[in-house]
Amino acid sequence: MRRHARPLAILAILALAACTNETSIPEATSFQAPGAESPPLARPVRVTEFDGRYAGPITLNPDRTRECPRAPAQDRQITVRQGRATLLLNPQTRQTQTGVVGEEGSVRMIDALDRTIATTGQFSDGIFLGEYRNGLCSYSMRMTKRN
Repeated sequence: MRRHARPLAILAILALAACTNETSIPEATSFQAPGAESPPLARPVRVTEFDGRYAGPITLNPDRTRECPRAPAQDRQITVRQGRATLLLNPQTRQTQTGVVGEEGSVRMIDALDRTIATTGQFSDGIFLGEYRNGLCSYSMRMTKRN
């Protein structure tokens, strides 16, 4: 118990020393009375301009230095709802990527389990142009708005 008494005494002395330069009690100018209105908090802007369903093929970008898995034979789909994009990569395993669409239409969607698997691209005029990367393999994407 005695070992703890000395550090507490030192802390008390330091706290008192910090107060010696104070000549008056600071005014509480930033205090707000209970019930008074506070300024509204800034909320992130949800971009809904690109909302909708986009579908199209994923195409393997050829690279002679490595063997990459084939691109899926069927079209894939991106759903954008209230500015949040979701790409369904594998319907059998329900593997998805999600991301937030920026004001200019750019997006980066990532896998929840492996952030190195990502899709980046741009929404513009009812079209999504992007690139899906899985490790060193890359795939191009061109999807059109379906609704």
